[in-house]
Amino acid sequence: MSEHVDLTDEATLVAALRLTRARIAEHREIEDAIVGKLKDLLGEATEARIGGAPVVTYRWTKPREQVDIKALREEQPEVAKQYTRLAQGSRRFVLLDPTSGEEGAA
Repeated sequence: MSEHVDLTDEATLVAALRLTRARIAEHREIEDAIVGKLKDLLGEATEARIGGAPVVTYRWTKPREQVDIKALREEQPEVAKQYTRLAQGSRRFVLLDPTSGEEGAA
């Protein structure tokens, strides 16, 4: 069942969200470029300092174990079924492009 609400009187909120997301995307691009440059400068080092004080660390995380669920379902389908639980769904907020009705537009 699809329910809707008319936001015509609150269109400025949607416009503000689009503008904010566009600005965030621009800042993320800048951030990514700066982080990339710093990573290049660090090379294999795990810490960077300014005036002797640490300002950046770049370390490996610990490896983690995870179950290959696809292989488990193929090789042991009954075991996979026995331990599979349905998780509660969640609502997903998506800003749509008003011209196409598709998601992802800023």
